[in-house]
Amino acid sequence: MVVDRERARDRSGRGALEALSASRTKPWMIVALLMVFELINYADRSVMALSAEYIMDELNISEATYGLISSSFYFLFAITAIGVGFTANRFQLKWILLIMAVAWIITQAPVFFFGGAGVLLFNRILLGAAEGPGVSMANASAFTWFPPEKRGLPASLLSVGSSMSKVIAAPLLTLLIVAAGWRWGFLALAIAGTIWSAFWLILGGDGPYRINHQPLPSRRGPNGTDGSAIRSTEKAVRRELFRKAVLNRTFVMMLIGTIPMYALITVILSWMPAYLESGLGFSRQNSGLLFALPSLAALVLMVITGTVTDRLVVRGVSMRIARGIIPAVALLLAGTCVILIPWAAGMHAFWAVGLIILGYGLGIAAMPISYAVAGSLAAPSQRPSVLGLFVGLQSLAGVVAPWCTGMLVAAADTKVEGYNLAFSLLGLAIVIGGVIFGIGTNPDRDNVKATAEPATGVEGEL
Repeated sequence: MVVDRERARDRSGRGALEALSASRTKPWMIVALLMVFELINYADRSVMALSAEYIMDELNISEATYGLISSSFYFLFAITAIGVGFTANRFQLKWILLIMAVAWIITQAPVFFFGGAGVLLFNRILLGAAEGPGVSMANASAFTWFPPEKRGLPASLLSVGSSMSKVIAAPLLTLLIVAAGWRWGFLALAIAGTIWSAFWLILGGDGPYRINHQPLPSRRGPNGTDGSAIRSTEKAVRRELFRKAVLNRTFVMMLIGTIPMYALITVILSWMPAYLESGLGFSRQNSGLLFALPSLAALVLMVITGTVTDRLVVRGVSMRIARGIIPAVALLLAGTCVILIPWAAGMHAFWAVGLIILGYGLGIAAMPISYAVAGSLAAPSQRPSVLGLFVGLQSLAGVVAPWCTGMLVAAADTKVEGYNLAFSLLGLAIVIGGVIFGIGTNPDRDNVKATAEPATGVEGEL
């Protein structure tokens, strides 16, 4: 009997250790899957840029038309980012992400078979609609596995996934496009999306920090009482929580401060290979390979920034400094680098590439911190909708920036002059954005506390 009890105790202890180990590894497995999700997300966007010169040559379209097709990706992007953000408050994020990935597959595959200008325009509009909620929903899903003080690193790692798309996927896509043709890049991404969807279906899920949303009370309340008053009160509370999260100074100033950097991201995603080839004189294949370097710098800087800011917060440094001042300085430095690109291009092509790498990397490092802050401003039940609104409004820059860049290049006496003017304007806007970010971002002041949640369920932390 004593031996049996000892064996039972050992089995119980091993079970507890296995459960503890699983609880520690599961969040990072989810983050890894979401990193791949973001990798495919941004590879879907990048394939157009990698194919830019091939598309313009084969389909006989101008830079302005190509810029319009690139910008069309963002026509419905903000609408779906915001709309799905509100919907996600009532559904499991696992299924929302899976539906999005399947939509990407369905959208990309037809380009391989019917790759004309009209099909490309249709593809970019629908793909943008399908990918609009990607960043906000991936962050919202990751945040369900971590407490607030430990969300900076996961948010940075998800952005690392987007950078890896240019470090890993872009060179592979370039080689495939050069060897087999630009349409094969779109087909390869449809296959990659299919593989990811299978893994996510089996392994994905929401974590313990996800609020367990229950339906609002029915019209007939407990014990036969009228539940309409309770229902009305809880709806009003949720609306008020959302209003407080998105109308406070930190949300608004942080949004304004990051929009110029988002504009640069869309221009790099749409135009960098073409700029390297026709602006700086690199070969078509080398332009595709060099496309990875800014994201490699961003990858390193995002991990460093996410880790450092998380540790500062844990050690008692104010959110104002860790997640307000530090990213603002990164944006200021990024904008300065971008302003200097035209000067560097006149000295040597590699100097210009170096400033693109440094400026893009510094600016990108600030972006995941803004997502972590936006998520922390929200009450738990409102986090997906708040993040969806933040990313959706940010993405409006993509409607304008690639299109305007194309028009500047087409209207200039030389392509180099058009690119130089575009970079000068973007750099100045990013510097101004960094100043606004630094002045206005103060998460300690503007947090919406979880204690205000309605009675239908709480996450227990914020």
